[in-house]
This record gives sequence, structure tokens and C-alpha cells, in this order.
Amino acid sequence: MSVDTDTNALSAAVEETAGLVAGDLALGATGAAYNPWSPEAPTGPAAASGARAWSAQLLGPLGPCGEISIILAPQASVPGEGRIASALATAIAPLGPVCSADHIGELQRCEAQTLVQGRDCELAVAVPILTAQEEIGLVVVAVSGAQPTAELPHLDPSPGPAAGPRSIAALGDVEMTVSVELGRTKIPIKDLLGIHNGAVVQLDRSVASPVDIFVHGTLIARGEVVVVDECFAVRVTELLTGD
Repeated sequence: MSVDTDTNALSAAVEETAGLVAGDLALGATGAAYNPWSPEAPTGPAAASGARAWSAQLLGPLGPCGEISIILAPQASVPGEGRIASALATAIAPLGPVCSADHIGELQRCEAQTLVQGRDCELAVAVPILTAQEEIGLVVVAVSGAQPTAELPHLDPSPGPAAGPRSIAALGDVEMTVSVELGRTKIPIKDLLGIHNGAVVQLDRSVASPVDIFVHGTLIARGEVVVVDECFAVRVTELLTGD
């Protein structure tokens, strides 16, 4: 397969992925894909002062195979990090055929500018997120152009497997990010722009419905909200097992 064909296939996959991410986060519509590392590429939200960005490794059966990132301009509505991780994790299905990714690693904050700076032996595709023709966000996917083990300089590399057997107890002190989602909703952009202090946004669940519990963007359980020592907490009522 030629480089041109690889780029075309990657562009189509990233456009589909970005559309899913933007829809899940209710950010807006998406534009056409382009190479963010090209000298002719638009500056976009990555160059804006106060832009925020998150990245996660793309992982597959052979290990890391790239990264998926999202950049949001200062004026964009920023969902919670748990929701961003969930959206990126559930939207990468179109990338599987072009880079063998089937899940993502830990979501990490990063500098927006690093995502639009070229790196050797990698291909990158960016898809803008638009609101009223204004570019408020960017989904960037970078994959290795040589082998499915892209090294991402602004992310901490995962340690390789050590020789010999390893006990699960060695992971006992590893911290995991747990997030709880009360619900979601979709509203027209005109209503989104009209949100102000004191506005009420109705979610898609009743007060009696359980909340979703995510670990690094993966749904693992459901529960009910309780109060412990004047702090919110969640009582687990249902554990979800994967295949």
C-alpha cells in the first residue's frame, strides 16, 4: 500500500472518528481532514492563547500504534476529562483497519502546540470541529509510518515487560482515575450559546437512575450517589464485566 493510499485511508478514518467525538461531546460539526504538520496548514485553535489539549496513546494487539488528541479553543465548552476520555475511547473504531488500534491509554493533559509539530516516521491527520463556521477544536491522530510502535515524546512511555513472572500485587499502588457521570444530553448550538450563570441543563436520566462509573474512560460499574462526611460519594450497585 502506498503512502498516498495510507494517508487517504487514515484521513477518512480520522474524519469519521472526529465526527463521533464531536457528536458525543456536543461540540459541533466537523470539517475536512488535513495534515497539521504541513507548512501550509492553518494555525487553528492550537495557536490560541489558553487553548487546552489532551492526548492518549492508541493501543492495539502489538502495543502502542499512535496517539489520538483533542485541542479545544479558549471559547469552547470543555466537558469533564472523564467524558473526553470516554468519547475518545468509544470513537476510535474507524481507526482499527488503518492502524490496528482497538483502545486507548490514559488520557493526559499536554501542550496544544506539540500536537501540530511534525515528528519523524509518523503520519498525522487533523479534523477541525466547527461552531457557526468558527474553528473551536481539533481532533488530531498520529500514527507510525514505519511500524506500530510510535514513540510519543510528550507522553510518558509505558514501561516494557520485565523478564520473568510478575505479580499483580506489583500494581497495587498504581493510581487510576475514576469518574462518575450523572447523565448526558444534546442541545442545539443556539441554546448552547445561550447558557448563562444559573441556567439549568436537563440531563437524560431521572433522579432514580443509577450513575455510570468510569475508570480511565471505561465503564466498569453503576451506582447511586450518596454523601459521606459532607462529600459526594457513590455506592456501587452493579459491577459490569467485559468480554
